[in-house]
Amino acid sequence: MTLVYFNNCALDAQGRLNPFFRQEYPWLTAQGEDVVAVCRFGACRCRAGDKAPFALSRPGCASLRAFLRAPFQREVWSELRRMAQARRLTPVGFLKLLMFVQRGLKMELWAERMLDGRTEALSLYAYWMSYDAYAAALFKRRHPQARLAVRGHAYDVDVARNPMNPYLMKRLIAQAADAIYPISQAARAQYLSYMGGAVEEAKLRVVLPGSAGEPVDVSPEAPMEKDGVLHIVSCARLIPLKRVELLAGALARWQGMCVHWTHIGGGEGEAALRALAEETLDRRENVVLDLLGDQTPEAVEALYRSRPFDLFVNTSRTEGVPVSIMEAMRFGIPAVAPRIGGIPELIRPETGILFDADAGEEGVLEALERFCALAPAQRRAMRRAAKSLWDERCYLGRLMGVVLEKEADGCAS
Repeated sequence: MTLVYFNNCALDAQGRLNPFFRQEYPWLTAQGEDVVAVCRFGACRCRAGDKAPFALSRPGCASLRAFLRAPFQREVWSELRRMAQARRLTPVGFLKLLMFVQRGLKMELWAERMLDGRTEALSLYAYWMSYDAYAAALFKRRHPQARLAVRGHAYDVDVARNPMNPYLMKRLIAQAADAIYPISQAARAQYLSYMGGAVEEAKLRVVLPGSAGEPVDVSPEAPMEKDGVLHIVSCARLIPLKRVELLAGALARWQGMCVHWTHIGGGEGEAALRALAEETLDRRENVVLDLLGDQTPEAVEALYRSRPFDLFVNTSRTEGVPVSIMEAMRFGIPAVAPRIGGIPELIRPETGILFDADAGEEGVLEALERFCALAPAQRRAMRRAAKSLWDERCYLGRLMGVVLEKEADGCAS
C-alpha cells in the first residue's frame, strides 16, 4: 500500500517535520506503508526508521506548468461564477483563487512524478481542506480507485476566518473525497453552512485531531491538595491571537491561595509578557511564574511526566480544537478555556470550566476561582474524566486508524 500524504506545511524548506506531521508520522510509517509526503516545498518518500530532515524533490518544472495551467481549469470558472452570483468577486479574490489553484496543481504534479506510474493500492490523505485537498482531489480524478480521506480544521473551513473558503474548490473536494473528517461539531456546522446540498452528509464524520503518545497512568489526586499551591500550566505561542496576557492580568488580581504558573511557548510577545510579569506579578507574594519559552514535544511530555499540574489554562481569541488541551488531558489535567470553536467538545462540566471569550481577565479570574472552590472529590473526579476523555476520543493512534479505515469507528462522533 502506498499512502500519499498531502499537507502543505508537512515539511519546511529544509525538509524538517512540521509539528502536525511529526505527530502522525510515527503511526503512518509504522503501518509498513510507503509514504509519499507532498508539501508546498516539494515531495519526498518516508519509511519507518527514516529521520528528518528529508531531501525534498521538485520534479518536472511543476511550478511553471501549474502557473500556465491554472487559468484554464474549468473549476476556476465555476468558482468565479459562484463568487459573482454572491457578489463576492473582486480582483483580490480572483488572484487568491488563481494562487490557490496554482499551488494545488503543483502539489498534484509532484505527487504524480514521485509515484512514477506506480498507482496500484493507493490511499490518499489530505490533512487540510485547502489547496492540498484540492491537489488530492485532482489526483483522485486521475486515479479513481484510490481512497481519499480529507480533514477539515478551522481556518480551512470557517468563513469568519477566511471569507474565500466557500469558493476554494470545496465542491470538487467534496465530490472526490470518500470520507471527510471535520475536527469538531463546530467545524462540521461551519462547513455545512455554505455547502448546502453539494456534499453527501454520509461522508462526514467528526474525528478530533488527537494528540501523540500512549495512554499513561496518573494520580487522580490534585497537586494542590498536597502542598496548598495551585499549579497552573499554559502552552501557546506568545502571539496576539493567544491572549496569554489575560492570564497574567487575572493573576495580578488573584486573592486566593499561592499560584505557581508555568508557561510553555515563545514568540513575538515573549518580551512583552516578561515585562508585564515583572510589573504586575513579581511584586506579589502569592504568584510565581516560570516562562519556559519554546520547548520540543519531547520536553513538553517530560515536563508533564515530572511535574504535576492542577489546571491547564487557554485564553485564545479563536481556536479549532487545541492539541495543547488534549496533551494536558492525557495526563489527567482539567482545563479552563473560552467557549469558542470546538473547545466545548473537550471541556465539559466534568472535564473543566468554560468562560465567555469576551469576558477578558474577569472571565479567566472567575473560572480560576470556581475551580478552587470545588471540593477535593470534585477535582479528583474532574481529573479522572479528563484522562478518560483523552483515552476515548483523543488518542491519536486510534484516531488515525479511523481516518485511514484501519480500525472501527469507535472514536468518531
